[in-house]
Amino acid sequence: MMYAFRSRVYDADQVVFKYYQFIDAHSEEEFASYMNEMSRLSYYDTGVTAHYGDRLLTLSTCDYNEENGRFVVVAKKIR
Repeated sequence: MMYAFRSRVYDADQVVFKYYQFIDAHSEEEFASYMNEMSRLSYYDTGVTAHYGDRLLTLSTCDYNEENGRFVVVAKKIR
């Protein structure tokens, strides 16, 4: 596991980090930006990092602490 954080589903016009819109990075820079945002939101520093090309698994479930809340866990495939 790399990251665990709370988020929410935002309105389409809100300019914020939307973890759920990330599917596949088209560049190392895009991947690094995604990792940095999740690291910033994460409750824990697990010491686990990912590199461009790693396969990720994102699990997201409802979090009733706020409207449209989500609790998210992100892990990477171990080689």
